[in-house]
Amino acid sequence: MSVDVGDLSGRIDVATPCAANLAGHAALPEMKVDWEQIERTRHRMTRKGAEMTVRVLDVPGDGGGKAIIVGDAERSINPLVRIHSRCLYGDALQSDDCDCGPELSKSMDAIQREGSGVLFYLEQEGRGAGLEVKAMGLRLTQSLGITTFDAYHELGYPDDLRRFDHVAQSLLDDLELKSIRLLTNNPDKESALTEHRIEVDRVPLRTVPRSVRSRKYLEEKRVHRGHALPPRWAWVCGIWAKRLGVAVTTLSVVGAWALDIRELVITSHLLMITTFILNHPANANARFRVRAMLRCLGMLRR
Repeated sequence: MSVDVGDLSGRIDVATPCAANLAGHAALPEMKVDWEQIERTRHRMTRKGAEMTVRVLDVPGDGGGKAIIVGDAERSINPLVRIHSRCLYGDALQSDDCDCGPELSKSMDAIQREGSGVLFYLEQEGRGAGLEVKAMGLRLTQSLGITTFDAYHELGYPDDLRRFDHVAQSLLDDLELKSIRLLTNNPDKESALTEHRIEVDRVPLRTVPRSVRSRKYLEEKRVHRGHALPPRWAWVCGIWAKRLGVAVTTLSVVGAWALDIRELVITSHLLMITTFILNHPANANARFRVRAMLRCLGMLRR
């Protein structure tokens, strides 16, 4: 399949949410937070069977968005923070071809377990270039066999148009947080905050690729942008290790039955059932409920 890159780039709408980044970055607007207004947004939300308290904070600026404050994160010492750029495919449509949805879910799991934290949800679709440019880039990637970064270059865009200065300003001026634990694999996010003298303890996010395209994209981010991700061979080894574990367990159970070693059979079955129950996603609801109950009883540190 041949693709006319010139035809694609000629139809790009440059008025994307972060298009101003192509010509430099405008000064950030002065932020003065209205805490009375923020308190009026306080409400309880049920997620995965457990309740949490959330509030909404506006994050202005080019490629801005909203901050979801879970619990009283502004009063916490070194709280968890996730900076997440909107991804319609991964977040809403649950695409298997990127790690955006799993990273968001895992981040919220971590914040919910602690009972407090901040999610910055930014309008920076397609690494700041917008959804249409992202879709054109994916078309080039699939038709020409090039990386998403090379596809952006073909379309006249840099690797990444996103900026995170407004997040740093919101953390310092609005939430008055100078030390955080940042849930990310992206060194650019960490650098953007440390440049504003925010002490950052990076917490890597490990998600399992759900498709061949996803594994390829994670490798691209590791190689081209220095993301803290395992190399591609590690994912492959992990998959085969799981398959080998299942095969060994199955053979052990079959062998125990053949040798009529009932105690070993019962033990093997119990181990298999226990492992399944503890790791099954549906059981996350029960874990969240238990932790929420312990927090209410004051038995779990926030």
